[in-house]
Amino acid sequence: MYVQIVHFSKILTYIATMRVNLIHCLLVMFTLCVVSSEASAKPEKSSVITYHSNKAGAFDADKHSGRGEDRKFIYDVSPPQQAVAIIPAISTIPSGCFQMGSLENEPGRGGDEALHRVCVKGFKLAKTEVTIEEFSRFVEATHFLTDAENNYLESGCWSYEKNPEKPWDWRALSNWKQPILENISPKNHPVTCVSYNDVMAYIEWLNKESGHEYRLPTEAEWEYAARAGTSTAHYWGNNADIACGYANVADNTTSDQSKWPVTHACQDGHFFAAAVKSFSANGFHLYDMLGNAWEWVCSKYEDKYAGNEEACINTKPDDEVFIAIRGGGWNADASRVRAAHRNWGVAWSRQANLGFRLVRVR
Repeated sequence: MYVQIVHFSKILTYIATMRVNLIHCLLVMFTLCVVSSEASAKPEKSSVITYHSNKAGAFDADKHSGRGEDRKFIYDVSPPQQAVAIIPAISTIPSGCFQMGSLENEPGRGGDEALHRVCVKGFKLAKTEVTIEEFSRFVEATHFLTDAENNYLESGCWSYEKNPEKPWDWRALSNWKQPILENISPKNHPVTCVSYNDVMAYIEWLNKESGHEYRLPTEAEWEYAARAGTSTAHYWGNNADIACGYANVADNTTSDQSKWPVTHACQDGHFFAAAVKSFSANGFHLYDMLGNAWEWVCSKYEDKYAGNEEACINTKPDDEVFIAIRGGGWNADASRVRAAHRNWGVAWSRQANLGFRLVRVR
């Protein structure tokens, strides 16, 4: 009897011990599950790029606007864990010669469009304008502030609103995130309200982040690519009124009964900007070379062609240097939506219909 009681006591002790161990195991398993769940919920870290500026999270407008010392952007890049930059899709443009400028009888012709022969070496050009999404990656990584956000020389961005007295004006709240205050800009729209200074900062970051080398096209490269082997006013021909199948232009589309003063006789469905690739590409598989957003190029603007159209500005431009702009925007009439049409800005210029696209050098 004593032996049985002792054995029974041992059995109870064994069972109690097993129970404690089981509870301990369950607690350990629960803890591991919670930790594992929390770890899986956390997103992977992107490459960390730290922008060095005069104060945390800010950008020195004087330095990146061409004042004083040479403009230089410095980044510390940690070993990449996840791609930050969006690499633009590229179209290969073949070498060739073309007649740059326009014929004297071309409707809308400007006095700075003298016809002359230019030969261009083959190059690689982005199929679309840089988008808001692409530019946002740069801002997120570097905490960069644009000229519009810094209110450099003027408040905000030159932008539009349905105001009969001042439809176009400097508007303090307009910037690349929302160029038109009354219109939401999705991430697949071209980034606008960016100055030449802003573009140069973006390119420097993209070169480091991607391992490629990018730049803006020269004025000659831009027109050669826009024409895509054509010699007509537009890459779709000479009829401006069929533009709406090929470009986002000033047309018969209205917004709250507002209408552009001079329009193409068609309707493209967009009063402001459209998503990139919304319209037919040209013969070189490039989208929106005319319309949607004006585009910065890297050449110095001169009203008489003298060779600068074939080269990039190789030093930082002063605030007074004219830089060529091409392509026409979403509010451009037929005279401005031509392959030969020329415009210009200065390094700090920014407006709600002005963006850019890139050349990949290597």
